[in-house]
Amino acid sequence: LKTIFAAGNPPVSHVSYSPNGKYVLAGTLDSQLRLWPMALSGKAKCSKTYANERHQNTKYCISSTFLVSKPERRQCIVTGSETGDVILYDIQSRKVHQVLEKVHKDVVLAVDAHNTKEIIASGGMSKDKTVRFWCPSKAEGDGNSGNASGDVDSAKRHKAK
Repeated sequence: LKTIFAAGNPPVSHVSYSPNGKYVLAGTLDSQLRLWPMALSGKAKCSKTYANERHQNTKYCISSTFLVSKPERRQCIVTGSETGDVILYDIQSRKVHQVLEKVHKDVVLAVDAHNTKEIIASGGMSKDKTVRFWCPSKAEGDGNSGNASGDVDSAKRHKAK
């Protein structure tokens, strides 16, 4: 087995395999996401780092995932934030594709993306205790802020019961 480590890295709060299994995405408690190659031998070096002022993660284990859409060929990393936002990063450019602002009343602890449709689910912490569903905006790399739109029940949010 291999250990991936970078001196000075803060604690790792979440890890996730890329859909093709070639990379591991690690969320750390310095509000950054790091993409590491999954080589079983040799020296591992961080491939890409994702960070933005809206993405805050210093206290909690906040999940991140990959949104890979075949028809639209969108490739994003989706993550929650202690700000109540959901952030979508373009995998290649590392730029923010979209920020879903204040979609929860406090920390967004959980996110996931559907494996065949462009749908994101997000879960809030103690102030709203909801699971909400989103369709990201269709404009590529627009850096849009605001609510996502689409066809998930007219893009309305749903409270978990």
